[in-house]
Amino acid sequence: MSKFTVELNWEMVDEIVVGQLRDTWETLKHDLGHGNNVFVWDDPEADDVEIQKHIDALELVLKWYATPDQLKDMDLEP
Repeated sequence: MSKFTVELNWEMVDEIVVGQLRDTWETLKHDLGHGNNVFVWDDPEADDVEIQKHIDALELVLKWYATPDQLKDMDLEP
């Protein structure tokens, strides 16, 4: 197996981290209210409560890591 070294600057790392957080946030927003059993099986209302908790937590983290332009693109207030 080959070994590779990749150099990333802080802006690239931030972009990757924010991108992954945003993907998760968007997926959970889509799951909310659709009975997808993300966290709680066989109880859609309890599942939605847990999904919303995670959405709220992700929004808090995104507001810390994302740039104002990224937040605007997600319709989040800084």
